[in-house]
Amino acid sequence: MAALEPGDPRSVGEYQLLGRLGAGGMGRVFLGRSPGGRAVAVKVVHAELVAGQPEFRSRFRREVEAARKVSGAFTAPVVDADPDAPLPWLVTSYIAGPSLQDAVMERGPLPAATVLGLAAGLAEALTSIHAAQLVHRDLKPSNVLLADDGPRVIDFGIARSVESETITRAGLMVGSPGFMSPEQVEGAEVTGASDVFSLGAVLTFAATGGNPFGDGSTPSLLYRVVHDGPDITAVTDPDLASLIAACLAKDPAGRPTPREILARIGLTDDAGALLARPVTGLAAEPVAGADDVTRPVPRPVATRPVTRLDPAPPPVRPVSYQRNPGTSRRTLLLSGGALAVAALAAVPVARLVDRGGPGKSPKRSAGSVSVPPPADAWPLDETSGAVAADDTGRYDGTATGVGWGRGKDGAPLFDGGTSQIVTGGPVLRTGKGHGFTVSAWVALSRVPSGFATAVSQDAGAVSGFYLQYAAAENRWAFARPDVRALSFTVPEPDAWTHLVGVYEGLRDQLLLYVDGVQEAGVDDGAPVAADGPLVIGRATAGGAPADWFPGSIRQVQVFRRPLTGAQVKALL
Repeated sequence: MAALEPGDPRSVGEYQLLGRLGAGGMGRVFLGRSPGGRAVAVKVVHAELVAGQPEFRSRFRREVEAARKVSGAFTAPVVDADPDAPLPWLVTSYIAGPSLQDAVMERGPLPAATVLGLAAGLAEALTSIHAAQLVHRDLKPSNVLLADDGPRVIDFGIARSVESETITRAGLMVGSPGFMSPEQVEGAEVTGASDVFSLGAVLTFAATGGNPFGDGSTPSLLYRVVHDGPDITAVTDPDLASLIAACLAKDPAGRPTPREILARIGLTDDAGALLARPVTGLAAEPVAGADDVTRPVPRPVATRPVTRLDPAPPPVRPVSYQRNPGTSRRTLLLSGGALAVAALAAVPVARLVDRGGPGKSPKRSAGSVSVPPPADAWPLDETSGAVAADDTGRYDGTATGVGWGRGKDGAPLFDGGTSQIVTGGPVLRTGKGHGFTVSAWVALSRVPSGFATAVSQDAGAVSGFYLQYAAAENRWAFARPDVRALSFTVPEPDAWTHLVGVYEGLRDQLLLYVDGVQEAGVDDGAPVAADGPLVIGRATAGGAPADWFPGSIRQVQVFRRPLTGAQVKALL
């Protein structure tokens, strides 16, 4: 990080700027501090783009909205933006790590197993980007950051905001010579396959320190991209060389998709271990002067959740996944259909496993994800009565105003005003250091005008946590008093959604998963200890019942430990 220069702004919107991180064709990038004290990356657009291109703002606005839809463990989510500012700006999560370009230039090419782990992470990032109907168009080593927990792709989708003017007025191509696809060079239709070609060039650079089409002037380099075959003789590992060659096929139809790349890599001991930290030892040193921006500023305790959107990078959104909200009593649905993206392994097909009690863990075949049995589970498949049975028999709930079998697909119906299920005692320890996971299938019967909580646990005047719908943002949320992690997914009425809230006690973080995908995370250094009962269908605020849930809830499960992303996916 460099110091701010005399002409640099000292703040952008509500974000204080602390130093320069870099600059590119679109603008300058600064390290900033959010109002809540979190480190963010702030990109400010070059003045000449705004002044010379009247249509720029509308295109920038469309791309920002599209980029907000991208979430995944290997991208940097958009936090905030203002296309209408005198100089439009964009704020993303700050990723502490060197670029792939800097890492290779400083320390040399990476081992083949490490490059395969990098390939897996970047393929997941492209899956997420393409699922949001975006094409990156400028995947290159400087746009890949190497964080401690995996690579991050930055600047996705935004290049399209300047593409039209750049091509039609300046006669230039959008992208970087040597990492552009042949169709991109020739001005033909650009699809997700173009990003795969760029990925092949990026992997060659990671493995060899060079470009598969050599060096030289831009015209000669672009000519070789279109007409010559790539030179990957320096890639000695046969599996890696074969993967790179497939990605660099001239015909877009002949390249593998990102999902096919993941299946092709599979789960090996080396690649699987390196997926979480693909470039061990290359994470950046702490940014000077940035220690105080990585911790949120202490906040007063509130009586109900306060909006605070701090998305954390997380596992990637698959294009589709199976949903199955219903299981019979004392069974746990384990699905491997959507797990290949997260674990890079073939996972057994969906099957029902008889838990037989809290002490028994399902036995899995080699290569599958081990998911502990829930500490307690309420299938909510009763047909009548005032008892909602806990599978373990420890914390049966008392049901009030619940319409058994009258909700979606035969699930119980909660009326949004009186319906609730209250257990016979505290189920979870929610204080500092006590990690836990809570999950539920939910389906709103209507869009509520306020908060609507599916699962909570009483803590006197408030709830210790809230797995809920947040009306102000029209998003799903996993919250505590004064902090809330909000989803990217917009809730839809009459649609089953799998919500999972995880509290990472050791890292003091709330994580929210929607349909198996981590969509948000927020620091929570002062968790509320809840010693009251678990409640299904509402929360507590101001010492009174509040935030009633209108719709169907089924298969509520709690775990007295934080589940991993792969384990959360296996719950689907």
